[in-house]
Amino acid sequence: MDVYEAAGSRMSVRSYKHDPVSKETVIRILEAARRAPSWANKQCWRFIVVDSQVEKKIIGKASGQANIAKACEEAPYIIVLCANSKESGVKNGMEYFMFDCGLAMENLVLTAQSEGLSTCIVGWFDEKAVKAVLKIPEDFKVVAFTPLGYGNEKLIIRSRKKQDETVYCNIWGRGLE
Repeated sequence: MDVYEAAGSRMSVRSYKHDPVSKETVIRILEAARRAPSWANKQCWRFIVVDSQVEKKIIGKASGQANIAKACEEAPYIIVLCANSKESGVKNGMEYFMFDCGLAMENLVLTAQSEGLSTCIVGWFDEKAVKAVLKIPEDFKVVAFTPLGYGNEKLIIRSRKKQDETVYCNIWGRGLE
């Protein structure tokens, strides 16, 4: 699957098959994620691959969402994305570790899609619970996590805003045409 097809077909999946995913595939996906660009090439991110049922259950419950908790238990893996905010830049009062992590997570989910796997980026959760169960150092923030596995639901392509509503040329409101 090429990058255009992966970007156009990727959806958030909340139901997973119990089918195993090879470690080699997970390693390839993480390699793509860690090759994302970052502020001054600082690479502030860290990834934790979780395959233990106990930890997956706790992380899923930390989301506070029943469908995410179920997805985390079903999927063979959860990938947890952490960052040391001090390893990224601050410009005009904006911390760039979130941007850096967004780039890495996008590489991860697109690569997973190209491998035939599904994901669901979760950014709302009890960070203290996730940090505690995974023994994440205090100076790191948990930015997001995603179940990773073979989806078990029929995907419904959701509508997107038209390009002329979101892309302008030279000045605000002027289309590309």
